[in-house]
Amino acid sequence: MRKASFTLVLCSLLGPACEKEKTGQQTIPILPVVEGIIEENGYPMVRITRNMQYFAGTLPLMLPDSWVHNAVVTVSNGPNTQQLKEYRMTDGTGMPYWAYTVDTAFLPVAFRGETGKSYTLTIESEGKRYQSITTIPANGLRPDSVWWSPAKGGLMATLSGTPGSGSYARYFTARNQEAFLPGLHPLSSELHRNGTFEVMLTEGVDRSSAGLQQAFRIGDTVQLKLCNVDHQTYDFWRSTGSAWAEGKDPLGPQVRAKGNVSGAHGYWGGYSITIEQIILK
Repeated sequence: MRKASFTLVLCSLLGPACEKEKTGQQTIPILPVVEGIIEENGYPMVRITRNMQYFAGTLPLMLPDSWVHNAVVTVSNGPNTQQLKEYRMTDGTGMPYWAYTVDTAFLPVAFRGETGKSYTLTIESEGKRYQSITTIPANGLRPDSVWWSPAKGGLMATLSGTPGSGSYARYFTARNQEAFLPGLHPLSSELHRNGTFEVMLTEGVDRSSAGLQQAFRIGDTVQLKLCNVDHQTYDFWRSTGSAWAEGKDPLGPQVRAKGNVSGAHGYWGGYSITIEQIILK
């Protein structure tokens, strides 16, 4: 089974989701946090944690109360619906986490993500129901060229999309044999109506390790993973990236990232994928 890569650490130092957060005179319900993806040609994978501290690091992931277990999680592509199964997994550092993904007992009838299709995520947990819809874009941004610019001190790319319409993407970078890390801000062609533009792609950020960036050097082999997303997924990552850049918690009371899961924080996003490789010279 293909293992999806997660780039966002969703964790909590607080108690159950039924507790409340107080901000001055305002009392705000503490909602569960959903991180769900379905990649092109990949199986859906969903992690559910309890709010708060969105980028608090890896240590709280070991706390059992950080995770929402035994939820009923289903994904539908319209004609077919499949129920996901909860598994205990480990990340690249050996830290445990729990995720809902395809039940290996039903692989022959399980569906994968396809471009141009929409997918409905439904979560039932602790008497509550949460839902979201995402689409894996059939068309979007594509890298025409990728190169290393010593003069500008970064990885550069020329991207093209459909002229006259908005295209949106997230990107990840991987140095040598290291894991893919997400760029701080997503990409949009909204300001480039001719469909083609040049952009600097900063090194990916390890959000679970004090925001450390991969440092590219001459001689490195760098992979660029460009993931086209729909507008709602773009809005989520745009708002979280802005908060992160300002040193704020995207789920804090003064920010509240623009998620797309009704009744919860977080997002459910579909990704179509293009991967390019470059040796820095």
